[in-house]
Amino acid sequence: AKGAQKIVKEKEMRIIKGGIIKDTPALTHIRINSVIEQLRYDVKSISLKAGKQVELTFVNPDALPHNIVIVKPGTADKVAAAAIAMGADGFKKEFIPKTDDILHHSKMLERRQTQVLKFKAPTTPGKYPFICTFPGHDKVMRGFFEVK
Repeated sequence: AKGAQKIVKEKEMRIIKGGIIKDTPALTHIRINSVIEQLRYDVKSISLKAGKQVELTFVNPDALPHNIVIVKPGTADKVAAAAIAMGADGFKKEFIPKTDDILHHSKMLERRQTQVLKFKAPTTPGKYPFICTFPGHDKVMRGFFEVK
């Protein structure tokens, strides 16, 4: 074979454990990561104070694309089905269906991408699910915010 190939080793991404990172009277800082090769988030549930300002850092160290979509209580399966129904068009729209059931969402993050979402926690107490809407991921990539 002509020429030489050089194998470049990728730098490892430093993963900081998910959960509440910092909580002040004015702001709750949260981090949620996708887990490499496991189709899940590293956080299953987080308690939030109703109406409080939240800063959520979503990190995707996985090779597969993932997002995080926060939805109204009881609507996770409906939103996931709507994302699947987008078909091939979903790639252009990052599998975010048009629906009022979505409260907040990230972009579809590729490997080693991070996005920060800033929002106010809902004022109505309840369990607010978060899911990945990439087709098929929602069955295992889910958790919830317990708003009190």
